[in-house]
Amino acid sequence: MVAEQGGPSDTVLIRQAAQGDTGAFDVLVERHYRSLYSLAYRMLGNSDDASDAVQEAFVKAYRALKEFHPEKPLRPWLYKICANVSIDLGRARSKAPDPLDDHEYSLGDTGPQPEEQAIMNDESRQIHRAVAKLPDKYREIVVLRHFHHMDINEIAQIMNAPEGTVKSWLFRARSILRRELACLSNNPFPAEELAK
Repeated sequence: MVAEQGGPSDTVLIRQAAQGDTGAFDVLVERHYRSLYSLAYRMLGNSDDASDAVQEAFVKAYRALKEFHPEKPLRPWLYKICANVSIDLGRARSKAPDPLDDHEYSLGDTGPQPEEQAIMNDESRQIHRAVAKLPDKYREIVVLRHFHHMDINEIAQIMNAPEGTVKSWLFRARSILRRELACLSNNPFPAEELAK
């Protein structure tokens, strides 16, 4: 694991944190908070719930740190914990995502015309709603693949499933999204995307 900006590597920090160095764990939290928050937000659709999920994920990771093998990559392990916590939290709270929180998904900092921005915001909300309606495992795969740009093998590690199974689930998730989003002019899951 590579050190970030000249600091100690994740491997070193994991070993230190496992021996009780809370400062080392704080550095790991700083390093990985944003990506875990992004994952949780995309899975839960609500910033408060995402913050809660990330906090709980880090607590669980800290408690399990002594069982973690520092030679293994930290990122997939943290993503798996965060994804599972997000799924559990989403089930427990069982509330629909708040479309007012979708501002993060607005496309275009280049200043499109108001009509264009309204169309893009509407399409972004429709995409977000369609992803939120997916079954948990499909939503998790779509978020990891399309929002976090992870490889199939990384997703398979996180989901503890064979790569072939992950590919099959991804195909099914994209098929569902393609049907749900067929009315969009810029469908992000066209038929040719399914071949990837």
